[in-house]
Amino acid sequence: MSPGNTVLFVQRLVLFRLMWLSAVFAASLSHAVYDDGARYAFTASPEKQAIYIIDLHKRKQVDTIAVDSVPDMVSASENLKALIIASRKAKRLVLVDLSSEQLSQYNYPLTISPDYINVSPIGTVAIYDRQQQILEVHAVKRRQVLLRAENVRSSEKFTFNLDGSTIYWVDQGAGTLHSIDLWSNAKSLQLTTAVESLTALSRSTDGLLGFISSRLDNTVYVVNLRDFSQLTAIKVGSGPSRPWGTADGRYMLVANRDDSTITAISTSSLQRLYTVPTVTKPIAINPGWLDSTAAILGENGAVAFIDVAKGTAGETYDLQSLPHEGVVTSDSRTLAVPVAGKGAISFFDMRKRSLTSEISGLPNDIGAATLAVSNNLCH
Repeated sequence: MSPGNTVLFVQRLVLFRLMWLSAVFAASLSHAVYDDGARYAFTASPEKQAIYIIDLHKRKQVDTIAVDSVPDMVSASENLKALIIASRKAKRLVLVDLSSEQLSQYNYPLTISPDYINVSPIGTVAIYDRQQQILEVHAVKRRQVLLRAENVRSSEKFTFNLDGSTIYWVDQGAGTLHSIDLWSNAKSLQLTTAVESLTALSRSTDGLLGFISSRLDNTVYVVNLRDFSQLTAIKVGSGPSRPWGTADGRYMLVANRDDSTITAISTSSLQRLYTVPTVTKPIAINPGWLDSTAAILGENGAVAFIDVAKGTAGETYDLQSLPHEGVVTSDSRTLAVPVAGKGAISFFDMRKRSLTSEISGLPNDIGAATLAVSNNLCH
């Protein structure tokens, strides 16, 4: 190599190393991409105005997203590759692009206050203003209101059908189930005369059946969602909460708060299979490990396991503070439970039915976790 070529080669080598170092430095200042809907969970702290990103594979907090308004509710969408944050006082949604290294944020202004949001399977967003009794469904990518319904009375959550074209809710004061589709076709069904008793609807995995508990009737009503008719009423324990379905579609599990029991219902025969004792004042159920086991969360911080098919009890753990509803990974192996007042997230192995690890040092006001692709399918 000639002297001139040698100098040129050295110059290029130096330039290449400078470019490589610059790229490494820039990467260190940017975020990772968090659009893997089966891996990353998100929980919010209203006080800190921040979202905490949890890597469920590594079981640790990996990043924080600061937002300029209070994050009252957070939902992750696999379809949108985005995190959707509702802020009541600001009357807006904040969309975080999880596929961008900068985690770009976009404000989405509203004319109503988002007391509750729900993302459909196709990525549309239902927004409910409880005070104004207005329900809207938005195509946020197009910034278009697809549906606006007034005089909608609900204190419970809303549920989409499988293709996102219809949304269901209960009117507790009237004891009725309602639905409306994107073409404004509305239906209603009287289920009970007991006021302030109905829970939100949970649909079967095939989308054909709806299950609604009545806390005062101690009954689960089963509705045919194709023709909006009541099929049957199944007696369960005392003070039942919203049913939780297993991902295989075989069971609906009901936490009976007032007598501290769990009821299992067969979705094929629509018969009660068993009612068994569990933790005191159960508030949530998370099925997992190929739907063979379920974790029941109690108001006092206890977590108990049962064999779903047999109804037999397993180990019980004490989280020492009020837990939020957990999320189960899509492979059904891991349960993550945020613990209010403790600033922690506890991880459980659903196959072994055991507590494995915990993240601590999070704000004490963290809320429920959201995961775009999970084993919790019916809600």
